[in-house]
Amino acid sequence: MLVAKRKKAPRYKRPAKGAAPKWDGWEELSGEEYHRKRSSINDWYRLNEKDADLMPSVWLWMQKNEYSKEDIALAKKANSYEISSTAAIQCKNLLDGMPDLNPKEAEYWESLPGTTGTMKPVTEFVKKRIANAIEKGKLVKEEENKKEEEEKKKESLRPTIQERIREATWRMTEFIEAEHDKFITGEVPDFKHVKVTNMFRQLGVKQPHARLIKEFYQKQLDEYAEVLNPPKTDNMTELEKDYVAQLKEGYSIFDKKQIKKMYDFYVQVLGAADAMIAESKANRKRRKVSSKSPEQIVKKMKYKLSDEKMAIASIEPHKLVGANCLVVFNSKTRKLGIYYTSMEDPTGTGREGSGLTVKGTTLQRFDEKTSVACTLRKPLDQLQEVKALNTRRKFENWFEKLTTTPIKMNGRINPETVLIAVY
Repeated sequence: MLVAKRKKAPRYKRPAKGAAPKWDGWEELSGEEYHRKRSSINDWYRLNEKDADLMPSVWLWMQKNEYSKEDIALAKKANSYEISSTAAIQCKNLLDGMPDLNPKEAEYWESLPGTTGTMKPVTEFVKKRIANAIEKGKLVKEEENKKEEEEKKKESLRPTIQERIREATWRMTEFIEAEHDKFITGEVPDFKHVKVTNMFRQLGVKQPHARLIKEFYQKQLDEYAEVLNPPKTDNMTELEKDYVAQLKEGYSIFDKKQIKKMYDFYVQVLGAADAMIAESKANRKRRKVSSKSPEQIVKKMKYKLSDEKMAIASIEPHKLVGANCLVVFNSKTRKLGIYYTSMEDPTGTGREGSGLTVKGTTLQRFDEKTSVACTLRKPLDQLQEVKALNTRRKFENWFEKLTTTPIKMNGRINPETVLIAVY
């Protein structure tokens, strides 16, 4: 008996490696051909693309399907397997033109032996996986926020350098409080046995500790001084009189000799703090000598030596190098200005990299916000007043009284500029 040969089903030709599959002409395919094409394209992506390469298609599909930026960000926080490579491939296919559901394929699939139910749209599966990733992303974000809060809490609890110095300072002064308590209770008759300076050296008191010690004990010293020499209350307010009365009452349990001993003890404490500050300054490592001398730095600077009309003359220009302030006068515009350095050297020790300097004819390291100039209404008289001001504070007080509008300085030193003073 002759049996008819079985017709082989048409096979979809898999695209060559490296050539991305196309969805052009899917409308012309039968249900079986379309089904084989879709399976073959899915296999191509599984074999040729990594999950990391496919995930951008998910974010783009979400963006085009009205997912919020927050949802996309949450989905990105989840691991890629929460979305799955299968869902990522479907997002890629949908973006490339694959239909959500092809009725021909659905009819073919339902005709196959062993299949039950109906074929559902691809987006139903994709949305389910994305929803799962968003929920997982929320958990990841909660953990990140929790860790961030814990880090902030740790950071806030971590003591600053100033707090550490203050804490160390109080430990260094425990012996002072102990000796004071012994004196108050009558255990010791005076403070002669206490060598505060030696104790400070043993405890390693440095300049920052000594400054805090002075700040704290100066208040107590002033209080003892006021008890020993009570102020006159004739011209005081009721509140001030009440304070004096309370102070007198508070120390009424001590006689004048005891208060004098406590006063002398705290004078010794402050003196020891001053000694520690002086020793710290003396032991500080000196700055390295600049390769160029101040005279060499200002060699090319052009300025006005003197102005006969205004009866003023410039100081030696090298003095401005390292200075905290420079006062200048422009004889052409009648503007008197002051340059403040942005790298002030408060100790006046000439630290490297501090104070004003010059590059060519332009000032360097000056503060553009605070450096200002004002026009002088009576320059001849006013400049004579400036010449008599020998300190920075006196000049600043005088300068603040000028009524003309201040303008910002640009740092240029020109042939009309007279160098009045440095501080």
